[in-house]
Amino acid sequence: MYSILTKRADDMTTPNYAMFTDQGNQLIHRIVLAGQALAKFDDNVWEWAERELNKLSHAPGYEEATDTAVREAVYSAVSLR
Repeated sequence: MYSILTKRADDMTTPNYAMFTDQGNQLIHRIVLAGQALAKFDDNVWEWAERELNKLSHAPGYEEATDTAVREAVYSAVSLR
């Protein structure tokens, strides 16, 4: 029997946030999940998410984290309540 609790995180399908690599999409997904949790307590979650994207964009290989398509995807994901 399949259980999500026993499935490894790297086997799960990560949404596409318009990053150039799967690893980039996984990092963005972590930001989205944290932002969704934060949104329950803070109305300024987009400001937080934008700072996280900016920080990630300074890491080698993740410069596209502040591209418009990525930002729009993250905004949509963290703004849903």
